[in-house]
Amino acid sequence: MEHQYTHLQEEFVIVNAPLARVEAVMTERPLMMRWMSPAVRFEPLETWSFEQGARWRLTLTGLGRALEAHYVVFDRKPGLVLWAFTGFWEGFDAWHWRPLHEHADQTLIHNRIEYNLSIPILDVLWPATVGPLMGWDAKVQMRRLKSVCEEHKPA
Repeated sequence: MEHQYTHLQEEFVIVNAPLARVEAVMTERPLMMRWMSPAVRFEPLETWSFEQGARWRLTLTGLGRALEAHYVVFDRKPGLVLWAFTGFWEGFDAWHWRPLHEHADQTLIHNRIEYNLSIPILDVLWPATVGPLMGWDAKVQMRRLKSVCEEHKPA
């Protein structure tokens, strides 16, 4: 049986940075912490790893563990981190990055989140509260991601 997701959020950004720089920004802790949303706390359960099977926890800032989700790296390839998650929501969060056509110095970054809410009352509240805030926050996060990717590193 095919699973239908109720919610979908998608963002794209083109950055003036080569794949190697984007890979570092997407996975290295100090860089990742600079672009990740301050509205969430995203932490590894063991070590900072993006290998398939690595487990993470996401909580919403200010709510403690009231709304918590458990993430696992479902698939990992160069240019891809695919998370599966369960908790107050369940679904998939895919981050893709690839060169923009023949421009080796430009990279397209794509984030797609498909999910259902696991707590019935959230289905009622989400569209008027967290959902729109999450969309706005994702756009701001992508601007921060672009900025971190495009920083010039000292020689």
